[in-house]
Amino acid sequence: MRILCGLVMLGAPSVASCQSSQQPFTITASAMKPKVEAGLPVDLHIVMTNTSGQDVDCTGEPSNGLDRNFRYDVTDAAGGTVPKIARKHPEIGETSSIWPCVLKPGQSANAAGGRISNVYDLSRPGEYSIQVSSFVARDPRSDVVRSNVITVTVLPAHAAPQ
Repeated sequence: MRILCGLVMLGAPSVASCQSSQQPFTITASAMKPKVEAGLPVDLHIVMTNTSGQDVDCTGEPSNGLDRNFRYDVTDAAGGTVPKIARKHPEIGETSSIWPCVLKPGQSANAAGGRISNVYDLSRPGEYSIQVSSFVARDPRSDVVRSNVITVTVLPAHAAPQ
């Protein structure tokens, strides 16, 4: 790769750099139980790790069992987007707390909250893929860091999880 970058830079002096930009943190997601019976909660374990040489904001804002500072992409086995659960009184709004957090270089922290079944309809048996992401600077115009994709299997009610 370095040779290719060098050749490109020699041939095109206007190319400023071939360095890849490393994200300042990583997000690792896992399911507390990768197989659950329909109707039971689906909980995620989310870890944020500072991979930079500077402090990283990891402040949590849990609401309805999930950290609102993260985005959650939830799809079914066919690749369709899983709908959010409709609230009986959406006009009431949501409340949340703010948990201040700063990660020093190399440190990791558990994200606040992780009950994804409180927000997304995972009530039907099947396989669901979940990916967690966050903006680098908590700003929608900044780069996005994505977690690994995990799979959760929802079994028919009264089926024994393996």
